[in-house]
Amino acid sequence: MIAGAFSSTSGKADTVLTTNGDVLYYNSGRQRLAIGDEGQVLTVSNSDLPSWEATSGLSSPLTADLVFNDNVEAQFGTGGSDSAIYHDGNNLYQKVTTGIGIFNGNFTMSAAKCLTTNLASATISSGAITGTANQMKVDTEAAASADDLDSASFEAAGTTGATFVLFSTNNARDITIKDQTGSGHAFFLMPGDFTLDTTQDTCTFLAENTMTHNHELSRSDNS
Repeated sequence: MIAGAFSSTSGKADTVLTTNGDVLYYNSGRQRLAIGDEGQVLTVSNSDLPSWEATSGLSSPLTADLVFNDNVEAQFGTGGSDSAIYHDGNNLYQKVTTGIGIFNGNFTMSAAKCLTTNLASATISSGAITGTANQMKVDTEAAASADDLDSASFEAAGTTGATFVLFSTNNARDITIKDQTGSGHAFFLMPGDFTLDTTQDTCTFLAENTMTHNHELSRSDNS
């Protein structure tokens, strides 16, 4: 029984409870547990009696497994909106909403599965594009029939050091990747210019971690 929960109390409770929010419990007779502080929770003490304790969340380090049911997310960030990890019963997902996912350590695959790469599009602007994925479909500026690509910036966090492939987005638009023409850190080091004149042509580069240049690794002319 909690004092103040009813309009009146009866019997000997009135002689025990004194303040709104008091809790009545039995321990060799009727006993009063005074109302706790804001944010405290009612629990059981070491002596098997009710008591108020502060909520402190999980203790660290954990001494037992923390189990999540399928599709229940472990959320991170203010309000849990920045990222989450969950299992849907078949696969494990890492959902990054704010920023990028970074693995700070060595990584290897124990199962013989194929890693996939991401695909993004970019339109040339003043001879340059900004890389956002490992596969970049490139279009000419203002939908011109031909355009030169002098540099591809993979300098942003999470993309520097990437290996990336360039494609043309349209068979009717030729993209000529220029050898050592662009300025800054993102120009191409190649044995010569290469034109992507079909959507089947590819040119692969390594963006150095220090972003000195984009080094050509291979080219495939499938015209």
